Amino acid sequence: MDQKIQCLLVIVVAVAGIGAKDSATRNGVANETNGDEERVVTIRMDPYMDLCRGVYVPPPSVVSSLFCWYDVRNAHSVISPSKVEALSNDPFVALFHEFVHDGEIAQLQALGSMHIMQSGASNDSWLPVFYENHQTYTLHDRDHPVVERLTKRIERRTGLSCDTAEDLKVIYNEVGAFKTAALDAIHKKEDAKRFAYAGDRLATMLFFLSDVTNGGYTIFPKLRVAIRPQKGTAAFWYNLKDTGEGNVQMKYSICPLQDDQKWTAKKLIHTRGNELRQLCRPESAPKSEK
Repeated sequence: MDQKIQCLLVIVVAVAGIGAKDSATRNGVANETNGDEERVVTIRMDPYMDLCRGVYVPPPSVVSSLFCWYDVRNAHSVISPSKVEALSNDPFVALFHEFVHDGEIAQLQALGSMHIMQSGASNDSWLPVFYENHQTYTLHDRDHPVVERLTKRIERRTGLSCDTAEDLKVIYNEVGAFKTAALDAIHKKEDAKRFAYAGDRLATMLFFLSDVTNGGYTIFPKLRVAIRPQKGTAAFWYNLKDTGEGNVQMKYSICPLQDDQKWTAKKLIHTRGNELRQLCRPESAPKSEK
């Protein structure tokens, strides 16, 4: 891949040089150059590339505003405080470290083994779905105590209610799996009708159930945030603005997986039941035109 990138750079530089020469000729500018003179050509690479490779380094102005902390917001957290790492302040994106334990992960995988064996081609996201390298299944709180325990843990750690949240979706990927730009906020009419009682998707909790050494990053291109899958860690972010509108900055992609497999799980939290927990700020209201 590095050889391809180098070839691409050479081609772009050559084209840039030809374009500059032609422009100078058309504008009547003398084109007198010294053979030893060096010219700096700025090339903008694909913003996905450095994020997916895990080599992007955020500027100091951004890093200096981010921090980690132990979150103690209730009696349970005093005994076992949450280890939180902020990746973006506005919009808010954070990691909860050591959120899921190895025994719980093994149980979630065991609950889906039968689903994966029986899965077939389907377009219904509520049923097990099988593609060439992508399989999913959903688990309700009543299916097993470990699922209910995770739901209660989400409520304690985030301060949000999961009464109207969607069932836990467990996702199994094999090498080559990826996902292009997606936004968890509802933007389809059929989804709006399906979840009319629950409201929009306020927030997302994404669990990483296995370690991945190559690829498989979850990235937010507009925020320049890349999340490396780390077993036991959970990523949390809000999908909506304070006004209740979908936030396009929260569009994310999943980079191609280069390892043999990857396990994740997702919990989508809706607005119904969280009206008093996630308040709309008056200053965020749309400005009226006079």
